[in-house]
Amino acid sequence: MHPLSRLVVSALFGGLSLLVACGGGSEGEAGQPLPDTSLDTTLRALLAENQIAAPARANAPDALYSLGLNLFQSTLLSGNQKVSCASCHPIGNAGLDNLPLAIGVHGSGSPPNRTGLPLIHRNTPALMNLGTGKRTQLFWDGRVSEQDGVFTTPAGNQLPDGLTDVLAAQALFPLLSRDEMLGPYDPGDDNTMAELNAPGTVVESNPRPVWNAIMDRLRADTRFAGLLQDAYPGIAPEAMGIEHAANAISAFQSRRWYGFGESNQLHGYINGRRVISDSAKRGGILFFGTAACVRCHSGPLFSDQKFHNLAVPQIGPGFGSGAGESPPRDKGRYEVTGDEADLYAFLTPSLWEVKNTFPYLHNGIYATLEETLRHHLDPAGSAMAFRCPATLRSGGNEIACRDSTTAPALYADMVARLSPDSRAPPALTDADMADLIAFLNVLTDGNNTSVR
Repeated sequence: MHPLSRLVVSALFGGLSLLVACGGGSEGEAGQPLPDTSLDTTLRALLAENQIAAPARANAPDALYSLGLNLFQSTLLSGNQKVSCASCHPIGNAGLDNLPLAIGVHGSGSPPNRTGLPLIHRNTPALMNLGTGKRTQLFWDGRVSEQDGVFTTPAGNQLPDGLTDVLAAQALFPLLSRDEMLGPYDPGDDNTMAELNAPGTVVESNPRPVWNAIMDRLRADTRFAGLLQDAYPGIAPEAMGIEHAANAISAFQSRRWYGFGESNQLHGYINGRRVISDSAKRGGILFFGTAACVRCHSGPLFSDQKFHNLAVPQIGPGFGSGAGESPPRDKGRYEVTGDEADLYAFLTPSLWEVKNTFPYLHNGIYATLEETLRHHLDPAGSAMAFRCPATLRSGGNEIACRDSTTAPALYADMVARLSPDSRAPPALTDADMADLIAFLNVLTDGNNTSVR
């Protein structure tokens, strides 16, 4: 059975974790088990040792938030004026579409029923907790990053001044992607910015014309002219640049997708306001201990913000220099650094809201947490055993697929370059797996679908 067809397994396995939580401990009233206080002591010590604490809440002014919310949902930011940021990042569900591979500028419909070609080469990243001030790397390959207040991006010295944070810098680049929002060259369509997007144009190295054209559209729109003035009352409209739009989008995302509230499941447990199951407690102890998940999923974001090759099966159209190769491949971080040590390495994702951010990994190859964890427990074996199903789809579109029988040299290369931390994974029982999943299920906002 193809992994992407087994979403129901996640719900069933989640139910299993609750059953496991009912084992152990003495019996209370009506046969209910009493909590194991020794688990609390151990887990709380591990959470403190690993600095699992809530960063400060984003506090964007209402006018800036409103501008960002409206920009995020506006098709004026796309070349053909048919897609918006929300086409791939819906306002609910952690800001992602639950598709294996995203469907951009040529798509139609709303996630997860969106269709259209071409497919984008990677899975839509979740937007939870991107604006905490702790983020330094964005995109699966980290091509937008920040170090000591200095941004590194594909635009180089063309990046505008005045960006508030790395999330604002990131917001500028889907606008330049022909597959995501800019669209292809089409001289017959007045909305595609065709004169700015001619064949052979490297938009990322000369992005200002596209960004300026977007700002011209916004200023010419009566509603957005008012929203811009409300958000930036001391700035004349003609003096506003794309950085003002990007800062507003960042402010919206930072406030909307802040998932560290003190009443939320894990942080509610940390501050004594919530109870979690003994299964989740055991899973947390495993996470920081025997299972060694914390080696990569560390700190308040549950991410080391580094890049690792887990020998993830290769599906999709490939990317960058790998897209034109036979077979096509996604080389990951290598496309940014040119360093062979970074081949097939991708950014460690945050685990916040992970129960809702399926399918998993950079190309959405696994539909459930169980499948994803089992790949982590034996990356090399899992990669070599993977077989392409008869049909592999994202929305209504078939996804190209390679496995070790159709691309043996590619898979051998991926496995040979496996990240050192993945070469000797721990051995876990099925009960351990259930406990780990129970712990991952409490890394949640608890109110993820509301706009606030």
